[in-house]
Order: sequence, then C-alpha cells, then structure tokens
Amino acid sequence: MKLRGRVSQSSSIFSILTSVALIASIFQYVHVAQPQSAQAAGDGWQVQMMATGKKETYSTWPTSARLSRFASPGTTSFPSATASSTGASARTAIGSGEGVYSAFFNQTGITKVAFVDSSTTSLDPTDHTNYLIFDLVESTGSESFYAILKRLDTYISTCACQNNDTLWGSASVVNLTAGTNGYSGTLSASGGSAFKTNSGVTPTKFAVYGINRDSDNDQQTMVAYSGNLNSGKADSWRVDNPLETFWSYWGGDFHSNAASQRIGTNYVQTTPGVPTLATWTGDVYLLAYSTPTAATIGSISISATPQKGVASTLSVTVSTSSIVRFFANGKRIANCKDRLTSGTSPNNVATCSWKPTVTGAQRITATATPTVQGVSAVSTTTLNLFVQRRSGTR
Repeated sequence: MKLRGRVSQSSSIFSILTSVALIASIFQYVHVAQPQSAQAAGDGWQVQMMATGKKETYSTWPTSARLSRFASPGTTSFPSATASSTGASARTAIGSGEGVYSAFFNQTGITKVAFVDSSTTSLDPTDHTNYLIFDLVESTGSESFYAILKRLDTYISTCACQNNDTLWGSASVVNLTAGTNGYSGTLSASGGSAFKTNSGVTPTKFAVYGINRDSDNDQQTMVAYSGNLNSGKADSWRVDNPLETFWSYWGGDFHSNAASQRIGTNYVQTTPGVPTLATWTGDVYLLAYSTPTAATIGSISISATPQKGVASTLSVTVSTSSIVRFFANGKRIANCKDRLTSGTSPNNVATCSWKPTVTGAQRITATATPTVQGVSAVSTTTLNLFVQRRSGTR
C-alpha cells in the first residue's frame, strides 16, 4: 500500500510537471519573426542586365522579341517599365537569360560596375575569365540605375539641350556627362584579353549617360568605351557600331530635338550588346556593386506543439537572401542543413520540417549565411521547446 501510494504520488507530480512544461512550451513556440531593419535591395555584386553577342539592328528594335525584357529603351514604354512587367523579378542570378535583372530597378548605393563573361556563375567579377571593373566617381545614392535613366529622360524631354557643347562637362553618375571629363567611372581592374572595343583596345571609361561632343552630339547609356567624349568618335557614337565602344544599352543621335531623341520616347539607334564590328561574340553581363549591409535575423517560429515523431515547421526571417541551418540542442537537424530563403528583402524566409526523435527539452537555433558577398553570418536567439510524447495512434 505504501509503495502504491508513492507511485501514485510520483505520477501526480510527473503529470503536474508535464502540464507546466506544456503550458510553457505553448507560450514559447508561438513566436513570430521580429520586424527586420530595412536593407538596400541587392547589396554586394548584383546583375544589372545581360545581352548575348552583337547589337541587334536598330531598325528592328521596336518589334523585337527582346524589347520588353530590356525594359523597352527607345520607346514610350520605358518610363513605366517595372521589374514585374519586364520579367526582371525572376532574373537575379547569372544564367537567368537576356534582359534587365531585378537589381536594375532595385539596387541602390552603387559605387562600382563590372562587365563579365559567362565562364562561371559567380558574382565575383574576378572569378570570370574576362572581366572589366570600373570605380564610379560617386555613388548612385538612393537611386537605382533605372531610376537615374528615367529621371534624366524626364529632364531631357523639356530641356531643349541637344547639340550643346557647353553643358555637363564634369564626370558624373547621377547626371549627364560629356566632353573631355565625360565619364561616370574609370577602369580599376581587368582580366582576360577578349573584352576589347571595336577599335581593338581595352575600354577605360564607363558612363551611365554619356554625350559625345565630337561633330554634332551623340548619346549612349550604360556604356564602356575608350578615348573621351570630346573628340575621336566623330558623328559615329551611335547606330549598330558606335566607335570606340565595347558595350552599351541604348543610344542615338542628339543633334536636332532633345524631346524626340531620348530613351523614353519612340527613338533608338543603338540596341543592347557589343558593336557589330567588335570581336567578342558571347554573353556579357553588367554587374553593379553596393557596400553590403549587415544582415539581421528574426526569432524562430514553430507551426505546432512539438511531438516526438510528428513533423512541424520551423520558420525564420532574414533580411537578405541566405542559406539557413537549423539546430536542435546544438546539433544540425538532418534535413534542415542548407535551407535557401525565399522572398525578397527584408523578408526572406527559410523553413524546415522538423520531426523530433526524442522527447524532452530542446534548444532550437538557426544560423543564416547570406548569399551576398561580404555579408557575415547571423544567428538567432534560442527557442526553448519541450517535445511531448506523440498523442493518439500511428
């Protein structure tokens, strides 16, 4: 009788402790991801756009199947283009195809650009066989490259500034740039020997929106070139083979009517790619670099009370695209070692289907390693859970 009394008393104590643990776990697992700090979209090196080989004949551009993928430069659709309407939202990594990429609309604070081949999918320009890196003279600030081109297009639509050899004589990223000091960036590093202008030399300058003063004025955007924008290019920094050029996005004459010779109206003389007489014939990616912002990570949440042998979902939000590993009591959860986040900054979510193999206390943590170059890994605080025995039958 005494033995039975002790067993009964012990069972009661165990039941009480189990109930307390269950109540505690209920409060502990109902965690939601904490608000994340804002982050400039696309930190580190990101793809702006890609074109394969030679420039398309400009006369076919208005009806080209490639037009909308490049945000329709040289048409009235350019000022209203978006990452969604161009399909750029789905283009983020090297290998995603021709056209402008998500970062063209979203990346800000850009301080460098690079042109690379498709020899690797790495976003580090120096990993490629052929690459050119240009240091910009200033940051793009709060604007993306698309935002800058759109703003300048609006300015040109009313400026009556065509064929003017006194304006924009300073190096600039955020404004038009022309003449001897006409550039947005200068070559700082290069690799390989294949990226040459149609003059057979390595390009040394880059311009977001350049104006050539030689002869009457010509214009090119997102362009890598040699020489300067004062002399040497004559009246030929346009059409399918703009002189002294390696690669450009859009261009044309700029001599008669600024309002009708701009990127945001039905006017084009140069399409994306390398000039027709350049030697390069492969893919060219234009990348841009922003100083990485430190990643932040929220708290882990779980979809249900954890039970031994029953799957539940662990979730965590990271401010940038990351690979996430989940841990239970310091050991990696077997099927949750490398979970790639989905979504967009700052709400990139990783999930893990967790089926506990033992009952009792479990300390759940996660570590996120950002896919953006130069951003350090971050870890969550500990989520303390109590895994229950499985209820019901199998």
